[in-house]
Amino acid sequence: MKRVLGCIRRADERYGLIHDGDSICVGVSGGKDSLLLLYGLTLYRMFSKKQYEVRGVMLDLGLVEQDYSALTSWADEVGVKLEILKTDIGDVVFNVRKEKNPCALCAKFRRGALNTAAKERGCNLIALGHNREDVIETFLLSLFFESRLNTFAPVTYMDRMDVTIIRPLVFFPEKEALSAARRLGLPVQKPNCPVAGFTKREEMKNLLKDFRRIVPDPEERLMKAISDVSQYGMWDRMKLPPNALTGREPQLFDTESYKLSKENQDGR
Repeated sequence: MKRVLGCIRRADERYGLIHDGDSICVGVSGGKDSLLLLYGLTLYRMFSKKQYEVRGVMLDLGLVEQDYSALTSWADEVGVKLEILKTDIGDVVFNVRKEKNPCALCAKFRRGALNTAAKERGCNLIALGHNREDVIETFLLSLFFESRLNTFAPVTYMDRMDVTIIRPLVFFPEKEALSAARRLGLPVQKPNCPVAGFTKREEMKNLLKDFRRIVPDPEERLMKAISDVSQYGMWDRMKLPPNALTGREPQLFDTESYKLSKENQDGR
């Protein structure tokens, strides 16, 4: 768990994720990452000397009957509260709405249910177990299918719900999560989603494998490009001559460049 705790600490110190007095609701899917996060945050409390509360909430999507006894027994052993909430999200998405591309709608429903559960339990933070590869795959999905440079952030305040989403495992490599889960004997649940393994995200995983054939350690390079904003150099940061925007409305240019151009124009 040293590597897990080290990555949690790195994200916490860099982005200020957790503070004394916080109450954290960990969204548990039953997969390796969310279980590592739930266990890691219980240990990080001692490691960091911060005083905060941790609990887990798992949403049963109502698709198939599952046996959660191993999961609840494990939670009791490590001393963390874990609740499993029954929902009809799966039935609505797959049977009522009959979505051909169900991931976005399912994620929306799950976010809403988890946010509500966290608020009802007095939690101000919701912790999600996205790892390093999740960050990169989301970036690639946004790039190739939405034509935008975007991915989720390590910390995001949701003003409508007055809760903050944190992702303490954003620097944790997926391959290490797999080995850590095996070493610890975590009771990982099998995916119960009908489209698991057949999504665009899975295609991005395969694309990353292709990257490895031509680029050394592409995951680390992509993460550095995403996280190191000091090296960001897209068109909104281009350096323009003082009068470059005279007589034209700005489109891709940043506000400061436009103000500078206007000031120069007015001062002539």
